Amino acid sequence: MSDGKWSGGAANRSWARPGSRYQPDGMTPGQRHRLYESVADESFWCETCGGHHPLREHRDCRTG
Repeated sequence: MSDGKWSGGAANRSWARPGSRYQPDGMTPGQRHRLYESVADESFWCETCGGHHPLREHRDCRTG
């Protein structure tokens, strides 16, 4: 069905298809969490809602 390779990732990334933008970052979960905490209060342009908001609020924006 797909000629991608099994990545063993989350449900939405179970197959790494050719042309996929997902790239392994080589970071541990702890390092990812510290990076998120360091930028969580930074405001960014959100394509979902068409406005600016902090990264911390992005999950609410996507699911709300």
